[in-house]
Amino acid sequence: MNSSHAADPHPAGPLPALPVSPEYAPERQLRVSVELTNICNFTCPFCPQAFKHAESTPLGAPYNRRQGLMARATFERAIAECNRVAETVELGFFGEQTLHRDYIELVRSLRERRFRLEISTNVSYVTREMMQAWIDARVDLLRFSLDAVTPEVFNRARPGKVKDLAGRIVADGERMKAVNDKVRYWLALPEHRPTRLVYVKSSHNQGDERERFLAHWTPCLGPDDRILMKRVLTYGGKTADPLVLAHRCNVWDVRYLMIDWRGVVSPCNLDTNMDLALGNVLQDSIDALYHGPVANDLRRRTGCLKDLTPCRTCVDGNNWSNNETFANPLYENVGASR
Repeated sequence: MNSSHAADPHPAGPLPALPVSPEYAPERQLRVSVELTNICNFTCPFCPQAFKHAESTPLGAPYNRRQGLMARATFERAIAECNRVAETVELGFFGEQTLHRDYIELVRSLRERRFRLEISTNVSYVTREMMQAWIDARVDLLRFSLDAVTPEVFNRARPGKVKDLAGRIVADGERMKAVNDKVRYWLALPEHRPTRLVYVKSSHNQGDERERFLAHWTPCLGPDDRILMKRVLTYGGKTADPLVLAHRCNVWDVRYLMIDWRGVVSPCNLDTNMDLALGNVLQDSIDALYHGPVANDLRRRTGCLKDLTPCRTCVDGNNWSNNETFANPLYENVGASR
């Protein structure tokens, strides 16, 4: 799987002494996404991954970032910095993180940490061993990107290879069943961690799919689980969908920081091409990058429709205004609301 993709330019092994960030007080802490890989096995029509081999994206912002896997040294440096500055770390950003060859080992290495740990996955390549690693690491929150519950809609909205719990690729007609079986298996585990079943509302899953999704999954939710339904975004002006709604940029308000598989840092969770790069954690501390001259210049220049890529084509920012959450009625007044 890895031979056709770029290798991390920074070799594994001990790093020379690097600048370290001061420990942030809670009110200064960041929400960091650590990208183990930007490779994805899905080509969803509302995601830039569908256009990674195209000359352009529907709204014009480029998506041509090199693909690869994060090296252990890059991961360890990123996590060491996150332990000083992060309130929450998500293993995610762009790509399907479970495709990393060392995914299970990296997850388990985070059991001792100072931040909340969140996991995002499309569930397609998840195995029982990965689920056990989430439990062993005491992951604080998992997000399963599903967007459908019936085969016809799933095949349209979430095309790509799927494995069953035993790790075998399934036939196209069995893709939805394999994913549903895995989600049901996870939710039935007494020790499973708090989970969000995510349904991105797009033009590809309209009709009665929403109601079918709710009817299917709501009874399976535990007290700390939720269904999260949210509106599709353009990923910084790359994709298009009739359901997109305008919204102002808020990435500096919520103190986001993305660390891609090479160690490159961006303040924007919609900057999937890393066009707003602040620098690299293998050269500078997160504190120096997030508060340095490049970042200070971007604070003045970034925002929807400003003259920067991808801002010039971004109209929706992080539009969470129409997010909906649903609990199992048995536990409506129990558990977390995040």
